[in-house]
Amino acid sequence: MISFKIKKIFLLSFFLLGLTSCATIFENNYDVMARQALLDLVKAQKTYHKKYGNYTNQISELLKLDLTYNNGRVYIEIHHADKNDYRAISLPAESTTARVFIYDTSKGGFYEADEVEVSKYVLGALNFIRGEKEKQKITIVLTIILFASLAFLGFRYCSKYKKEENYIILISYFTSLISLGWAVSALNNINTEIFYSSKILTFSLSAIALCIVTGFTSYRWIKNQNLIITPVSVLALAGCTIFIALSSLATLMYTLLKYYPT
Repeated sequence: MISFKIKKIFLLSFFLLGLTSCATIFENNYDVMARQALLDLVKAQKTYHKKYGNYTNQISELLKLDLTYNNGRVYIEIHHADKNDYRAISLPAESTTARVFIYDTSKGGFYEADEVEVSKYVLGALNFIRGEKEKQKITIVLTIILFASLAFLGFRYCSKYKKEENYIILISYFTSLISLGWAVSALNNINTEIFYSSKILTFSLSAIALCIVTGFTSYRWIKNQNLIITPVSVLALAGCTIFIALSSLATLMYTLLKYYPT
């Protein structure tokens, strides 16, 4: 039972580590603005179609129907429009992420452009992003090595000290890796250009709660142990859990206080 729980915790921590390169959670502010501008354009086109019986390829006509967007930050273009179909794109005016959003009625509606289509609009940004991803590979590899080492250490302790009195500290240790995984992801991805979404806030607050719980549980566990008969290695694991919890907590509080929009 204990090994099954630990495996689930281990897989979840590596899932959070995988968020290091997850674009759907860590989104650039201007990408969010561009996507929203396109969705607002879609609403304006529907209103225009109801009023005139066809779609328009003139942005100026849609601006009269409450379409608003920051045209200094977002670029929108309507490629074509007729009675039944239209195609429009939006992207940041100066894209640093090479993301292009498209609404094409003939292709089912809204979708995000793949690399082939992106190259038609932001080739320079695409090349820049490819270079940045190559640089990030080193950080990702080092992070994976860190987590693999911590996980290997934990499983060694599981095999050697898998006794009922040690279950709490073993579960706390692996649980602390969940908050560490999110803390590493936040530290690697969140900056002034990232949109601090409700998902990021939820993950951060949940990870902070885990830090507090695992740190406090480990501290109480140590307090309740007979230090004379308890193996030093298990006490060291408890100390490591507290250190991970405090380090993750400090990291998450830093990102929350510095980047959370006020």
